[in-house]
Amino acid sequence: MSRLVVLRLNGDLVQTGFQVTVEVAQDGHYPALSEEGALPASPELSQALTDWKTAYGTLAQPGRDIKPHKIHYDGSLDPIEACIDSAKQLTQTFRHWLQSQSFLQLELQLRRVLSPNDVIRVVVRSPDCLLQNLPWHLWPFVDDYPRAEVAIGSARFQRGVEETAWQASMTPKVTILAVLGDRQNIDVERDRRLLNALPGAQVTVLVEPEAQALHEQLYQKPWDIVFFAGHSDTCQDGEGILRLNPTTSLTIAELRYAVRQAVANGLQLAIFNSCNGLGLAQALSDLQLPQMIVMREVIPDHVAHKFLEYFLDAFARGLSFYQSVRYARECLAGLEKVYPCASWLPVIYQHPGRTPPDWEDLQQTLATPALLKARAPAAGPPSWSLSRLALTSFFLTSLVMGVRFLGGLQWPEFSTYDHLMRLRPEEGRDNRILLVTIDEADLQYQNENGYQRTGSSLSNEALTIAIDKLSPHNPSVIGLDIFRESFPAKDLNPMGKKTTLDSEAVSAILEAKLATRLLAVSAIERPEPIPLTFICQTKMGDRLSPIPPPDEADKFGFSNIVRDPDWRIRRHLIGMAPGLKCQTDKSFSYQVSRYYLQKQQKWQAERSNGVLTINEVALRKLRAHFGPYNAVEMGGYSTLLNYRSTREIADSISLSDLLSGERNAELAGLVRDRIVLIGTTAHSFKDYHLTPYGEMAGVEIQAHMISQLISAVLDKRPIIKVLPQVIDVLWVYAWVIATGAVFSRLSQRLYVAITVSAILAGIGLFCFIALILGWWLPLIPAFLGCVAMILVTYSIPNISEVREGKVRGKSTSKIHTFQS
Repeated sequence: MSRLVVLRLNGDLVQTGFQVTVEVAQDGHYPALSEEGALPASPELSQALTDWKTAYGTLAQPGRDIKPHKIHYDGSLDPIEACIDSAKQLTQTFRHWLQSQSFLQLELQLRRVLSPNDVIRVVVRSPDCLLQNLPWHLWPFVDDYPRAEVAIGSARFQRGVEETAWQASMTPKVTILAVLGDRQNIDVERDRRLLNALPGAQVTVLVEPEAQALHEQLYQKPWDIVFFAGHSDTCQDGEGILRLNPTTSLTIAELRYAVRQAVANGLQLAIFNSCNGLGLAQALSDLQLPQMIVMREVIPDHVAHKFLEYFLDAFARGLSFYQSVRYARECLAGLEKVYPCASWLPVIYQHPGRTPPDWEDLQQTLATPALLKARAPAAGPPSWSLSRLALTSFFLTSLVMGVRFLGGLQWPEFSTYDHLMRLRPEEGRDNRILLVTIDEADLQYQNENGYQRTGSSLSNEALTIAIDKLSPHNPSVIGLDIFRESFPAKDLNPMGKKTTLDSEAVSAILEAKLATRLLAVSAIERPEPIPLTFICQTKMGDRLSPIPPPDEADKFGFSNIVRDPDWRIRRHLIGMAPGLKCQTDKSFSYQVSRYYLQKQQKWQAERSNGVLTINEVALRKLRAHFGPYNAVEMGGYSTLLNYRSTREIADSISLSDLLSGERNAELAGLVRDRIVLIGTTAHSFKDYHLTPYGEMAGVEIQAHMISQLISAVLDKRPIIKVLPQVIDVLWVYAWVIATGAVFSRLSQRLYVAITVSAILAGIGLFCFIALILGWWLPLIPAFLGCVAMILVTYSIPNISEVREGKVRGKSTSKIHTFQS
């Protein structure tokens, strides 16, 4: 008889001790015994465990290896002897701890209800990491019952659904994915030979793979067993790490999606024949992996090979999973003269809600077409009534949109939106904008030419010369996307004449360009003023401090931006309340666009009923609970930022090329009638931000914002909009009810698969086209609602079918048995 014994220990080993609950049940049944007891706190046991781990650690060498030592002539203990002594001390302290009166009463209860002939799985569940490190196989109870073996179980788990016929392997052989990782100082080829010699196994080997190759194998194919040999470790914070090759390491967190998919595809067992595997097991247990074998400490190469040989031999011969591990563990005891504590190393980590399969169980998965037909999902039920369809669709839509309203779908919606943005057709550069960029080479150029930058990316002298170079070519607007709190007049006026940073200042610079024109200034007719626009910054929370514009500036706008919860910039902040130092309620991009459009005689702005309109282009304010923005603070007046779909937003020229005259011949064509933006692209100034297109410099983002405004007015390019929440709900509801209407009438599985693909592809295509036209529609909610409707359509039987006793191929007698 197979029995399951579960020990749940809640508490702390060092301070509070544990409350202990023991349950005994037959596999797959409710517990027949449940008793409670206690175990005291034991700092001595904790110290003994630490001493043993320290002593064992002194034997460890790079790779799966332990170096033999000799006895020292000065009488001190050889490291192997020290390890053996510390192991004896830990064993005595551990067994003495288990002799506490309350726990002994529980053990007596176990011995009364269990027979020595029972096959017993003991699962110890506790959140205490120290307790999981204890050698539970040394518990006298386990030793006295020759068919018992102990495992560690997670304190928390979800009772997953058993794998279906669709998820399992389509071959009668046991499918094994063998990952042979970084092999430095170890022999993983012997692991390969042992696996290939298994009868009835189909082994796929990845040798020092890259992360992408491992992900693809775990995602795309169903596996019964995943095996890893190589280097692994557990960090101080408990994180498990796998070294795939000499240059690539992966944490379990980085593998979580692939492992989760592998479990969904039917993965039953993972074997980590590598060092320090408890961290791997703890991380994988959260992903609902049914069973694992790991090594609690550094494992010698010879011991690793012997364990695999013993375990595979016993498991393939028909012993149960637990019995095979115990057999292999006890065989390792014969190596302990050379490799101390070898039998301590293998540890089973068990999902408490799953039953480990035998080798024969793994081989029988979908062996025949008849079994496939018996296990396959039934065809869809007959068509539903309209009222039932409407109510079910309403419930599922409410569920999905309720999760969305609480912010639960923001991350996948943002990610999907970014992906669709990147898929849009190429638009090309905006030829109305020129970027004057300042990168690392330009910083060096200023230093080499004696320009005093004083912490800024652009010196006053370099700015004066740059404006002097640009102004004769009649740019429409010059915008400076660099913080500058003051400008000495002498730095902006070669004449030494006091002036201000308005159009008169620009004219003064133009007139004073050459010393030979000094006497003729009064005789020169001034050109049309060129707006010179600066930035300032308004305080936002604790993250941004206020930064004023230059004292002499009369044209400026705030440069503040708003980020979404994933720190990407998808919104265009146009207006906000002015700050104490940055006394403007308009953004830099708005101001620059205004000056440009005024020169084009295309500017007529008004705000009516709370909506800002520029030349009949409505810039509707983005509000909370519009689109995916449900758990995001919406401050100021912002719209979605419709990035221009292009590799480079505009033509550009570097500051050093401008100052040195390298591109003088083409300068007129680059500058005339354009918006000129001067800003830094040097990484050292950290003005880079995440966008749907990856990292982008601040001046490039400002260019996208300006391009959005002027393109909307001059080219009728759409501003991206979102629907109010109620319209989103109706849109999702329409998809869900349509899906239910279609699927409740399908009977052949081929049509079902084609229709699923067509509906989901249709949602994606519809949303993509809508985005190009300027609408962000709720793709993820519609997708989830339709998938939920499909699952419900195929899982909820008709009332008439239940009455007739014909639910999914089950007989009436089974229905009656269930109901009784």
